[in-house]
Amino acid sequence: MSYFSKVKLEQEVFSLVYGHGEVIFVLPKEQRIDGFYVFAAKFSKKNIIHYTVEGFPNWSPSNGACQTVFYQKDLDMNDIDILPVSKELSEKQILKYAEKDILEMRCPSGIWRNVNECPQNLMKKALKKDKLYLFRKEKYKGLDRRQ
Repeated sequence: MSYFSKVKLEQEVFSLVYGHGEVIFVLPKEQRIDGFYVFAAKFSKKNIIHYTVEGFPNWSPSNGACQTVFYQKDLDMNDIDILPVSKELSEKQILKYAEKDILEMRCPSGIWRNVNECPQNLMKKALKKDKLYLFRKEKYKGLDRRQ
C-alpha cells in the first residue's frame, strides 16, 4: 500500500519545499492510474502542487523523483536544520556549487534542501531577485564531510 492511498480532502500535509498545506483535491480510487497524480495540496495562497500516491510532486523529474510531502502527524521537525545562513554566498559561488551538486537552498518551508530537490523556478526567482541569503554550500554530502 502506498503512503497516500487513503488521502482525504482537507487533511493537513507538510511539504519539505512549501511547508504547511491542505489537501484540496483527491481523485476517487476507481479513477486512479499508477504513476499519475492522484491528489493536490494548496500551500500558502498560490502554490497548488499535484502529487502521486507516493508523494512525488508534479515539478519533480520522472527519473529522480522523491517524496516531498508527508502527513503532518508523521513528521518530527526536531532534527531538521532551519537556521539562517551565516555567510552570504556570491552569485559566482552559487553557480559553482550548483554545478558541483553541493548547493542548498532555503525553501519556503524554512528547510534547507539541495537545489536539485527543489523546483527550478524557486532557484531562478531567488537569483533574479538577488536573494543570495537563501543559498549555502551543502554541509554534508553522503558520508563525506565537506569543510
